[in-house]
Amino acid sequence: MPIRILIYGQQGEGSTYAAMAQLRSLIREMGADASVQIITDERQLAMNGITETPAVAVDGTLVSFGYVPSRTEMQRYLKQRMDMLSGPHY
Repeated sequence: MPIRILIYGQQGEGSTYAAMAQLRSLIREMGADASVQIITDERQLAMNGITETPAVAVDGTLVSFGYVPSRTEMQRYLKQRMDMLSGPHY
């Protein structure tokens, strides 16, 4: 099951697209099974309680808002989620 990453932002907001580029690069680098989607619809932002953009959600969990997460921070979120999805290692 792929990891679903949503980036909430304003239409034309440079930081939103910077977050997307960074995430796509990390996904390739880490070999993660993940998709990235940008959400700019004002109603969807409001329905999800997003008041500051860009905001990043990984599989439904908001992990950052109001800034572009650092590469290290996003790498940590992706690795945690990948480990969780791969199940226990015996």
